[in-house]
Amino acid sequence: MWHYLINGQQHGPMDDLAFDQLIASGAVTDDTFVWKEGLSEWMQLRQTRTLNNTGTPVEDAGSSTCTMCGKSVGSDNLIDLLGLRVCAACKPMAVQTLREGVTPTGNISASRDGKKVMTYNQKSLPPRCYKCNHAIVEPPMKRKLYWHPVGYYLLILVNVILYAVVAMVVRKRASVELYLCAQHSKRRKYFIIGGWSGTALGIAMLIVGISEDIGVLTAIGFLVIFLAILVGLRGASLTRATRIKGDTVWLSGAGKEFLASLPERS
Repeated sequence: MWHYLINGQQHGPMDDLAFDQLIASGAVTDDTFVWKEGLSEWMQLRQTRTLNNTGTPVEDAGSSTCTMCGKSVGSDNLIDLLGLRVCAACKPMAVQTLREGVTPTGNISASRDGKKVMTYNQKSLPPRCYKCNHAIVEPPMKRKLYWHPVGYYLLILVNVILYAVVAMVVRKRASVELYLCAQHSKRRKYFIIGGWSGTALGIAMLIVGISEDIGVLTAIGFLVIFLAILVGLRGASLTRATRIKGDTVWLSGAGKEFLASLPERS
């Protein structure tokens, strides 16, 4: 029996026939989050079954879904790996997980490593809010991440331009997709708006202070600009890479509830 989420409201249960009618009518799309018995968590419909142009299921999800990421890629695109069927993108992650003595099952895309989230390059984290772990229907947010060893920061003491050039060369890159619930997404937007508004106010105070030769106002303008940028960046930041090694990425910024929902790294 199928369940689905529309505007945060859960609907169902319903049998396959009734569910297929909703797909055909467009009420349920391949972006809709769904759940049925056998699925480990809520996921987008496209991750559970393949649809043709009319919205009709054309392939059984069990024979076409990757064990690791849960995406339906077609049975011809899956690789058999020690009894697991994984897509080409997930093969390196599956091999590494097996080497660590863990059997990868059930849409594993992230684990907990202390207070950090450990995931893999170009992977999507579980479809739950990265801050509060609530199930959500919002589309994922793609984050491009960069990291280099902390020792390179010492070059700033020598020459900032030298550091910038070296950092651009040695830094490692990765991208991940994470989710925010509507509440945390709205909160982030408020920080962004507040940061820009505070910066604009500080610039205005700075201009008036300089033009009218009011030293106190000029100093306050500098302070307002600094605080607005600092608070805006802090509130708008979702995550950052604390380490990148090969395809493995360690992330900070996850909420305690989200961290607690992840399996502990072996």
